[in-house]
Amino acid sequence: MLRKKGALELSVGTIVVIVLAVTMLILGMVLVRSIMCSAVGLTGEINTKIKGEINKLFQSTAGEVVCIGSGEEPITIVPGKINIIYCAIKAPQEAEYNIKVKSISGNILANRELEKWVVGDDFWKGRIAPGDEIPKKTLRLQVPEEAPHDLVTVSVEIYREGNLISTQQLDFEIKRIGFFRAAVC
Repeated sequence: MLRKKGALELSVGTIVVIVLAVTMLILGMVLVRSIMCSAVGLTGEINTKIKGEINKLFQSTAGEVVCIGSGEEPITIVPGKINIIYCAIKAPQEAEYNIKVKSISGNILANRELEKWVVGDDFWKGRIAPGDEIPKKTLRLQVPEEAPHDLVTVSVEIYREGNLISTQQLDFEIKRIGFFRAAVC
């Protein structure tokens, strides 16, 4: 009789452990799923924030072409990642636009070093129609992980149908972000 009672207690303990393990597994999967879903949502949120920032710049400058970094405050760029500089164009009529990087300079960093950070071409070219206000990826900067904290100024020239219509100075600040913020944001 005692043997059967002991065997019963062992199997109840085993069942409890199995139930707890399955519960923890399910909770872990739900947690991972929620993190992944929020990361996918961040992508759409970033695009919305970029459009909002550009619309705010359009309202303050009332220009035909506006780029991120042309506002009053420098935009933060993060070392170790590709940082994309967006420009938006409010074309009064359909035209060929060309945005060229004239120069890149920093307070601490040498111009030659900064020019190595440019990924791909240092210009953007495209045909824009009225109503097309989708921000264009004008320039990509691959900032090295070991880059020092610095203020970087990018000078761009904007051409419409081959004629220079604007020159803008875009200000960016190289700034590190914490581990937790980098993982979440």
